[in-house]
Amino acid sequence: MREFKKRRTYGAEMLRVLGGVLGILLLGAAAFVAGRGAFDMYGKFSEAAAARAEAEAQLSELQGRYQKVKTDVSALSSDRGLEGAVRERYGVARPGEGQINIVRQAAQGSVVLEQKTAFEKLWNLLFVW
Repeated sequence: MREFKKRRTYGAEMLRVLGGVLGILLLGAAAFVAGRGAFDMYGKFSEAAAARAEAEAQLSELQGRYQKVKTDVSALSSDRGLEGAVRERYGVARPGEGQINIVRQAAQGSVVLEQKTAFEKLWNLLFVW
């Protein structure tokens, strides 16, 4: 016996084509949304990395300042350090102390002038540069 194929109607064929186009559009939209999300995530990661680098630089600066303050505090906790800070800041001295000025003498040496030979004088006269 002969088998009959079911004929598709024009409406069913259009519905199948529209379903395929709609599927392609939905897949394209999903790919666009996923790509946009990945791009936004990259932007947030780079922003976070920049903020971290800035925070680490600020932390190292603060640690340096902390060490300086710590050494200043330890220096000022002793009598000698406190005395040195007061002398430096206010320019005071203990009673009976004086100021010593060190004056260096100029180097004593005689300057010897060279006498040029006749050939050197001629050479310098011809070639001035």
